[in-house]
Amino acid sequence: MKTTSKIIIGIGLVLVVGSFSFLNGWIPVAPKDTHPPCDQLPTVAEVMAALDNHEKLAKEIENLGDGIKVELGKPCPNNPERGLVLVSYNSKSERDAIDKLFSTSEGFGAPVLLEKR
Repeated sequence: MKTTSKIIIGIGLVLVVGSFSFLNGWIPVAPKDTHPPCDQLPTVAEVMAALDNHEKLAKEIENLGDGIKVELGKPCPNNPERGLVLVSYNSKSERDAIDKLFSTSEGFGAPVLLEKR
C-alpha cells in the first residue's frame, strides 16, 4: 500500500473516531451560556423579588447537587444595578439535572445564567 493511501486512511479514521467521540459526549465541550444585554436585564430589586417569590424552586435546584448554588448575579460591572439569577454548578451531571428541572418548571420570571465553577 502506498504511503499516500495510508495517510488518507489514517486521517479518515481520526476524523471518524473524533466525530463519533464528540457526538457521544466523550469530548467535553463547555456550554456557551449568555445573558441578555446589560441594559435589558431587570433591576437587582426585581431579581431579589423573583428569588423571594420562587424560594421553593431555588431550594429545589440547590438540592439537585452539592455543588449547586442559586443567588443574585451581577454580570455587568459597568451597570451594577442590573442583575439576574445566577445558578452555579460543578459538574456536567449537575448541569443536566438543572436543565431537566428548568424544562418542566416555569422558572423565576427573571433571566437565569448557568455558570460552571
